[in-house]
Amino acid sequence: MNKSIPQITREELATLLASPYPPLVIDVLPEDDYQTAHLPGAKNATVFKITFIDDVKKLAPDPVKPLVVYGTSSRDLASATAAEKLIAAGYKQVTDYGGGLEDWRAAGGATEGTGVARNVPQLRDGSYEVNLETSRVEWAGRNLTTTHHGTIKLRAGHIDVRDGRPVEGGFALNMESIENLNIQETKLREVLVWHLKSDDFFNVQHFPLAELKLSKITPVPNARPGNPNYEVNGTLTIKGVSGEVSFPAIVAVTPDGVLAADAHFDIDRTRWNILYGSGKFYEKLGMHLVNDEISIALKLKFLG
Repeated sequence: MNKSIPQITREELATLLASPYPPLVIDVLPEDDYQTAHLPGAKNATVFKITFIDDVKKLAPDPVKPLVVYGTSSRDLASATAAEKLIAAGYKQVTDYGGGLEDWRAAGGATEGTGVARNVPQLRDGSYEVNLETSRVEWAGRNLTTTHHGTIKLRAGHIDVRDGRPVEGGFALNMESIENLNIQETKLREVLVWHLKSDDFFNVQHFPLAELKLSKITPVPNARPGNPNYEVNGTLTIKGVSGEVSFPAIVAVTPDGVLAADAHFDIDRTRWNILYGSGKFYEKLGMHLVNDEISIALKLKFLG
């Protein structure tokens, strides 16, 4: 919390609201939450929207108008962030009601709104097939001065949900689909992709598929939204070589009801017999030295 921002207590705000010249109270939460419940007479301008300042200017075109902003609770920085933005935009009398809606209700304060909370999509039990059109696997490889990155298409995949949480799954990667996205010159890009598909790296002629089998998916206690909420253990098979992997992941239902997963992890490619340019196995590589570490990102959406 920015201590330079003026604060207001519940009692002080209640007194001001009952006065002949009350301040403009602004609920800075998303509109759905505002519609569910808000302080009496409060207006809405969502601090997370890039139009926040413009939205407030429509409500309060006079920069000397007294404003009180609030969010959900003292654990929420939304109102403090809103106050900072408004002060920076030239508003002269901005006060933060840091206790927010939670503090107001705790004292029995009346609210306005529908009282119907927005529907939060729930994860249903069952087996979910990966959406091959909207999912992607991203890769990145490096040497001392260069990074190349691209994509690999999925051939198939699923994740199983029991008791409201993911428990296991599996994915097949089409190694013949390797693409590079950062080299603009067509011929150089084609040379790199050929190199990756050759026996120097993934030998896709003999090993057209790679597989990731998820054997254990463990919830992370008290995970906050936007942070990994599961720890995943599984087996990655590349070029016929299998090795254990573990990584954090975010698995959740999107606001429009789609099961999705996001994970990023690194592997030492030499564990899967991908040895080209590795300083652990070759000497005097010069410009042909390639880092052993490969980064993989899973951006997955599921059907059903």
